[in-house]
Amino acid sequence: MTVNDATGLGSTGGLGAAALALAALSGRPAGALSDDPGLTGLLAALAGETDGSMAQRVAELAQSIAVGQRTVTSQNLDLLSAYERLERLGRPLNAVASVAPVPARAADGPLAGQPVAVKDIIAVAGLPTRCGSPASDPAPATADATVVHRLRTAGAEVFATTQCLEYAAGFAHPQIGDTRNPRDPSRTSGGSSGGSAAVVAAGVCDLALGTDTGGSVRIPAAYCGVVGLKPSYGALSVTGVFPLSPTCDHVGTLTATVAGAADLVAVLADPGALADPGGPPGPGAPGFTVGVLAAQLADPSVTPAVRTAVSGALEALRAAGWEIRELTAPWLAAPAAWEEALAVIVAREASLVHRDRDTSRYAEGTRALLAFGASVDNDRYARALARRAELAAAIDASLAGVDVLAGPTVGFQAPEQDPPFGVGEDSGEGRFTGPYNLSGHPAISLPVPAAGLPAGLQLAGARGGDLSLLRVAAAAERLLARP
Repeated sequence: MTVNDATGLGSTGGLGAAALALAALSGRPAGALSDDPGLTGLLAALAGETDGSMAQRVAELAQSIAVGQRTVTSQNLDLLSAYERLERLGRPLNAVASVAPVPARAADGPLAGQPVAVKDIIAVAGLPTRCGSPASDPAPATADATVVHRLRTAGAEVFATTQCLEYAAGFAHPQIGDTRNPRDPSRTSGGSSGGSAAVVAAGVCDLALGTDTGGSVRIPAAYCGVVGLKPSYGALSVTGVFPLSPTCDHVGTLTATVAGAADLVAVLADPGALADPGGPPGPGAPGFTVGVLAAQLADPSVTPAVRTAVSGALEALRAAGWEIRELTAPWLAAPAAWEEALAVIVAREASLVHRDRDTSRYAEGTRALLAFGASVDNDRYARALARRAELAAAIDASLAGVDVLAGPTVGFQAPEQDPPFGVGEDSGEGRFTGPYNLSGHPAISLPVPAAGLPAGLQLAGARGGDLSLLRVAAAAERLLARP
């Protein structure tokens, strides 16, 4: 095969030439491709495009096959279809930071041929790491972040980077803008991993990476109606990820299903970081025990729609035989204390990350957060760290005797704009997610049936018990999907 064999495309090529090109890449008959409803969008894009971007992807694939880097397989069509959806569905939401050329990857592996989008503070070799800021270094990354390398080794197609709030600090730069929510484009997709949440929710791809320092994976997941996992602290490498707050930063996943999150964690986790709980329970196995954080459901930030959605999901689990226990604990009575501790730690550490950088082109909100961090003295920072240790022990105590803790991910559904973090009026957006960033416990947001926009149920498990948490979440997902 040569490049020309697969790229007889252009303004006069039409659908027939597009089908022939795809046949050359996939080994499927051109007639069968023309009749495949799943390829309608891709064929139309190839036949009618004016900028040549899809034809370029076809040429790159053909060249990779010609030099032995790839084989003729239908997975090539899956990748091209993801590129087409990225432009058609992701671009209008401002979810796309950069589009990668046809990516290098292992020929086989547990994620072979699966398109994965990556938040644009995670280094992808050959692409600039823009961090949602015009002040970022425009030079392409020279090496992959560890998690990106592991994706490629597992056979994944790292095909795009996604927009994020500036330096993941909680504010959209006005020259970049925020990412809109595919469920309702008048609403935000959330931050700071909103681009990754949006491409999954829009159906561009089923797997994406984000980062989570105070809820930045789980909050967008709740707003967009997808699954968002923040693993245990340290379980996934942050090497090659631009830092916000090194002691609170986590790489996380945004996926269409819990199974997708489990697939990503299986290839991304550091060796030995996670305990294996064994296989899933059999069909007749009893349900799990859930500790419901009643104070969170009663919190004034929780709207009636979210309270009804989360309570309804918990009742569905109870009806399926799960034990639902209402928990109270002193740490739940002081959410403002944990919000203050997180803001102090994150802002102080972020100010140190950026202290030698020219911040004059940063967004006003980002500069305000960094200024607050610079004002935090050593004593205040030390007190916040001590409170974090206190919280971790308290959450461990609450987990005694239950499989997971449960509550709302966010108290409200997607707002029109992202609320500020650390400075400005407190919206309570990260009130329920932030404690697990402080403590390092794994937590996952599951979409639950709700009126209007999506809502999220947050489950949290023991530190290092991510696989057990995913096991519980997968069982809950199956039950909540029942009509």
